[in-house]
Amino acid sequence: MKKKITAKYVIGFDGEDHVIIRDGEVVYENDTILFVGHDYAREVDEVIDAGNAVISPGFIDLNALGDIDHDIVHLEVSAEKNKNLLWSEAYYRKGYREVMTPEEESFKSLYAYSQLILNGVTTAMPITSVFYKRWAETYEELAAAAEHARRLGLRMYMGPSYQSGMRVVKANGEIEVVWNEAEGRAGLERAVQFVKDFDGAHNGLIRGMLAPERIETQTVENLVVTKRYSDELGCPVRLHAAQGSYEYMEIHRRHGKSPIKSQ
Repeated sequence: MKKKITAKYVIGFDGEDHVIIRDGEVVYENDTILFVGHDYAREVDEVIDAGNAVISPGFIDLNALGDIDHDIVHLEVSAEKNKNLLWSEAYYRKGYREVMTPEEESFKSLYAYSQLILNGVTTAMPITSVFYKRWAETYEELAAAAEHARRLGLRMYMGPSYQSGMRVVKANGEIEVVWNEAEGRAGLERAVQFVKDFDGAHNGLIRGMLAPERIETQTVENLVVTKRYSDELGCPVRLHAAQGSYEYMEIHRRHGKSPIKSQ
């Protein structure tokens, strides 16, 4: 089936840059775009008038929420209680655990990815909160998410997150990073295995990445090894940094540099 879509605005590419085409047309057949512009001369099987709309290439979201938006909960909490959204030190010492079942984790990514594609995102690099996990993302969680991406036709850069420390709130209200370096090393190895198993999967829709969590929860050693694996595997690294006062002060305390300079 050859289809033509018309709309008030079409975002096209003129060979050098993207341009806005008023009252434009897009003609495609199966998965191939045949024409972008005005006055397509050949016959088509179907014409769809999108009206006062914008037809554009798919959006790219390199910080895409991959879970049911935890920030909805966070934003409703007053500033003076914001610290309580972190783990307590007592919870960490008593023994941390998974909050959601594997089925709930799988639905979480399906829901989130559906929202991405409904809002025009066709290429994404997802992130999820670790507050509700035993420690960080798991191999199984990302494998299920990759299957959802395949079903939806999303192009994704994916890999389970990992960290060597966790921010906690102490009894006196102070925030501190508590360390479990074995968790960080094991998480990195899981992430590397995921990249080896899934990079290029599902006809190239899935690409691997290494996703260390926040910079203040990483050891220098694990970040150095992350860079080495990135070079070996030819995959990108995504690291959260420069996003909060505690992070800035903690990195400066440890290294005498800002988070950006420390990288």
